[in-house]
Order: sequence, then structure tokens, then C-alpha cells
Amino acid sequence: MKKLILSLLLTLFSLVSFSQLALFGRAYMYYTGVNDGTEVVWSEYPTKCDVLVQIENQKVTIYSAVQQVYRIVNLNYQTEDMVQYLAVNKDGVRCFIYVGSYGEGRDIGLTVEFNDLAWTYIVTPDN
Repeated sequence: MKKLILSLLLTLFSLVSFSQLALFGRAYMYYTGVNDGTEVVWSEYPTKCDVLVQIENQKVTIYSAVQQVYRIVNLNYQTEDMVQYLAVNKDGVRCFIYVGSYGEGRDIGLTVEFNDLAWTYIVTPDN
């Protein structure tokens, strides 16, 4: 049952990212990480936040203190519980966007990873 739900979530995100539909959600915490050249070393504890996240038509927008806009270039790969997209930010800098389930509920992990920094928002989708 868990695999079915994860598969449905990933399919939904793939369709939302490449269609006219939009998915909205509220991020309530985030983790930051630093890439040491071989892997991302994540902060031990999350930071609380309250930001709107929108996934739509090949674009991810995070409405934090500074609006973050990422254009999806292509689907890099997909597993049972995660999808990785190649993307660019508003300045044309390449990054990866990871979308997958987080925990046991409906929450979503949305990670933005650059060469040196990364952050993961924990998002509760709006109904």
C-alpha cells in the first residue's frame, strides 16, 4: 500500500510539473546543507518557517523572504520515492530539484541542490 501511495505521489508531481495544473503547499520547516565536494552535509536540526510553495508548468516557486524561482529543464531520473529534475534559477545557474515523500503522512520533501549549498523544505500540500 505504501509503495502504491508513493508511486501515485510521484506520478502526480511529474504530471503537475509538466502540465497546466498547479500544486500549492505550505513549508513549515527546512534543513540546510553544505556540499563538501562528495556529499551534502545536512544541518542536524530543522529551522521553522511558513512559506508558500508552488509547483506548476515546469516551474517551482518558493515564496520565502526572497522569492525563489526555478525553471525545470528536464527530468533527470525517477525512483519509487523520489524524482530529480535538472533546473535553473532566475540567474541561469544550474541546480537539481528533488521531490519526494517525507515521513509517513502526506508531507513532501522539496530539495534544491546547487554545487555548494542545498536546502530541503518540508511541505504540507493544500487541499
